[in-house]
Amino acid sequence: MKKLVLAGIAAIALAGGAALAGEMSDARVADMKGIGGSMKALGDAAKAGGPITPELVETAKKASMLADGMLAKFPAGTAEYRAKPEIWTDWAGFEKSMQDMQAAAKDLVAAAETGEAAKVGAALGAMGKTCGACHDTYRGPKPG
Repeated sequence: MKKLVLAGIAAIALAGGAALAGEMSDARVADMKGIGGSMKALGDAAKAGGPITPELVETAKKASMLADGMLAKFPAGTAEYRAKPEIWTDWAGFEKSMQDMQAAAKDLVAAAETGEAAKVGAALGAMGKTCGACHDTYRGPKPG
């Protein structure tokens, strides 16, 4: 009986861990899409030549805030969706990639605050490079 109870507790703990991993994966996917959406909105304005409105400055700040919280969305054991195992086997490299994105996002905010579309465009290009470099190494193909 005692073994049966312990097995039940272990099964519940595993199921809870799997649910937490799935929730964390969903949260990071949503935040990555938030960053991408912010970059698209800023890119559309920059391509059109501006103006970079106060709302777009807030959009840049949102991207930066999401980038700042992204590393915490990758705890060990949450390899769901497109996350490659290299994230956890090369944590130092992944952490550096996240830091590069965070720095580029802060530069994007600074560029948006100038109100100059050309500066926003250049900052978006730099941020896009950090995103692409990380995705090339640490993101797998879309499932199915």
